[in-house]
Amino acid sequence: MTTDTFARVQGRGVVASDSAESVGSVKGFVLDARGRKIEAIHVDGHGKKATILAWSAVKAFGADAVMATTGADPSTIDNDHQKAAVKGVVTMLGTRVLTVDGREVGTVTDVEFDTDSGVVVRVVTDQGPIEPDRLRSLGSFALVVDDASATTGP
Repeated sequence: MTTDTFARVQGRGVVASDSAESVGSVKGFVLDARGRKIEAIHVDGHGKKATILAWSAVKAFGADAVMATTGADPSTIDNDHQKAAVKGVVTMLGTRVLTVDGREVGTVTDVEFDTDSGVVVRVVTDQGPIEPDRLRSLGSFALVVDDASATTGP
């Protein structure tokens, strides 16, 4: 398994593997409702004109660029979940972390993910890491996790 982090990947160019043409650059990530898997990469624009690249079109992560599959074509956002993600309303980086009973247990500083599957491997917070099996919900207000023992210390 090869991993990378949101902080290292943001800003990296995205190119089509067949033509080496630019598709855009990584501006952010669209995650599933639980915050456990990347569904798409925000590659260009903002608001209603934002474009995303489905995770299935991601071929590889290199040190300088993200490779997209042959003929990869970013699409415009088509649902409220994607819209909230590209607007930065629902994002992992910088989001506060709350337990299911409402106790604050830190702020997300980075996210480590598997570059092959898009699965979140670890959420890094200012209070320590959180394993993905603790993640319950990612919304506009917070990332909700199982309990306070979800962080394992700095």
